[in-house]
Amino acid sequence: MSRVTGFIEYLESHVGDMYVWGAQGQQVDSMSDPYAWIERRETSDTNYNRAVKFMEKAEKRPLYAFDCSGLIVHYISDIRHWMKGDTNAQGLYRMCDENRGYVGKTPIWPGDLVFKYSESSKKMVHVGVYVGDGYTIEAKGRDDGVCKRKLSDGNWTHWGRLALLQQEEEREEVKARKIITLTSPMMRGDDIKALQTALNALGYDAGDADGIAGKNTIAAIRRFAGDYANTGETELPEVLQATVSVDGKIYVGTLKK
Repeated sequence: MSRVTGFIEYLESHVGDMYVWGAQGQQVDSMSDPYAWIERRETSDTNYNRAVKFMEKAEKRPLYAFDCSGLIVHYISDIRHWMKGDTNAQGLYRMCDENRGYVGKTPIWPGDLVFKYSESSKKMVHVGVYVGDGYTIEAKGRDDGVCKRKLSDGNWTHWGRLALLQQEEEREEVKARKIITLTSPMMRGDDIKALQTALNALGYDAGDADGIAGKNTIAAIRRFAGDYANTGETELPEVLQATVSVDGKIYVGTLKK
């Protein structure tokens, strides 16, 4: 089992757990006085009441508590011991310094962290995890607990990839995947259809996934390439390489004029 697969299975197992400020995997239903424990941690009477209301209605057993960063840190620190100590959403974003970008502008893979940036505080204030098939899992808040919902419903602004989740064999697998070269006359085939499907899933309209590299497909890749390279240019250089990734499958197109 890869590290990413194990991480996602862990996240899936905690859907339905509760949110408490600063919590990092404590088992609430085994506590002698969970009300006192929540009161010590929560930031106001209102937030205490919201957390307690969720706890009293929750059917999941055992019932654990997390905040947004605690859901992630509990796994990578407390369970796997891949890092030491605690951190928050901003700290997790800093840990992704080698591979990160804007949601909707560059591709994300299952296991990537997704973030919300606050203009007022000038930092990341919330974090979740993209788990594939267009869904995320997050410790959303006191009213919702740990939940799974569509990526598009989360108002996420940034993503980041934790290097500690990427094993060497996974990196080599990425390097070994096929390079699709689009040429004139128009290429046809299953590779082109897969590329079109990937582009459409990322919001770059390549038209029907018909396996024909026509004008719509080339235009979609140009838009993707401009975003991915952060150049803002739509005119391609003589040779430009663009990478499309959807749910762990990576498509690389070498575009030639």
